[in-house]
Amino acid sequence: MSHSTSHLSWPAGALPALVSGGRFPMPEHNSDFLYRSPKTVALHLNDHVGRMWLGRREVPLQPGDFTLTPAGLVSRYDLEGNSHHLCVHFRALPPGRSPLRLPLHWRTGPHERAVRERLQEVIDLHRLAESGGPRSALAGRAAGAALQALLLWIAVTASPEERAAGSSPTRVDQVVERVRRFLDENYRAPLDVAVLARQVGVSQNYLARQFRARHGVPLKRYVLGRRIELARHLLAATRLPIKAVAIEAGLGNPQYFHRRFRLATGRSPSEERRRAG
Repeated sequence: MSHSTSHLSWPAGALPALVSGGRFPMPEHNSDFLYRSPKTVALHLNDHVGRMWLGRREVPLQPGDFTLTPAGLVSRYDLEGNSHHLCVHFRALPPGRSPLRLPLHWRTGPHERAVRERLQEVIDLHRLAESGGPRSALAGRAAGAALQALLLWIAVTASPEERAAGSSPTRVDQVVERVRRFLDENYRAPLDVAVLARQVGVSQNYLARQFRARHGVPLKRYVLGRRIELARHLLAATRLPIKAVAIEAGLGNPQYFHRRFRLATGRSPSEERRRAG
């Protein structure tokens, strides 16, 4: 894999191997706090206002900005407030023949919705792959294929010939998407399904049924999955103490955290951190 401070060369015919993905909180940052993933490329769709440094290159950030951080490149942030981003980490590969030229920073503009939907599909497939169910192996390949399709699409779309595309979701789609976004932003808080159903104007049973039909899991399991997902990300990407990771992920009771984490991943938090290396 090769890169400069403006673009990443990526093989056009490869399937990326995803390591982690989700919607993760980003606190208001001191620019001295550094991020570095030695073995993975980090792809973000940002909701931030502020600045980011990719190595020594400074780029301004606004909601909807796409960023790529190559493996081994140090990044840091100076944000104006607490925020979130959609994030996937995938293993670095050599560029090979006819590599894609991918921007490290791209202001998506009218394409934000398309990028967000495609990236969410990648994350959903990766979550299914991590579930350990009968479809997990196939879902893992599908996640890699979907991510590669997204990278190919970005290579085409982030060019002078770009064209916008969109779709018209149904009311049920809009309700479920509204709930999913709420959960993605508030999953560390206690979940009250009845209150949530009233807020979106449907019955509790209807919401539970439609959400499970579209995401494959009940609401509470979805929330737990996001908490475990954040914990895994923090264990791999930071040096926070495990007790602090549990608190940040909304699983503050250490015994409960260790039990749920092991049930979800088959490993203890300490083993997960060593595995991420």
